[in-house]
Amino acid sequence: MKNYSTTAMPAADRARFYRVKMDAEWGPYDLQAAMERMPENILILDTRSPQAYAEEHIPDAINIPTDQLPDRLEELAEGKEIVPYCWSIVCHLATRAALFLSEKGYVVHELAGGIEYWKNYKLPVEGSLQEASR
Repeated sequence: MKNYSTTAMPAADRARFYRVKMDAEWGPYDLQAAMERMPENILILDTRSPQAYAEEHIPDAINIPTDQLPDRLEELAEGKEIVPYCWSIVCHLATRAALFLSEKGYVVHELAGGIEYWKNYKLPVEGSLQEASR
């Protein structure tokens, strides 16, 4: 098989990258399984605006917008694995939060695809949009 990469990465380094990526990023089913298996160890962090959170959010999520995170770290329970999320796969609010929190020593698993993928998987959401549709 030809290697078309202009910067070939050794296979061992590439494998290590994907192992780390799988730990750093969780999909919707990964988060759901973690919440069922060890809910006391998980903190779901909605990094969007308070208005977006009020409209819809993942159950049990807390809301701290990414730009407020440095001033609100005391709201994060110690010893929990934090799962930040935002709008979608192209939104970087959760990625910025994950980087910031990782640099502060927290264990972080970014929710890949954000609330958009969560809803695509037909997983539950709460908020005023759901209440209005009942």
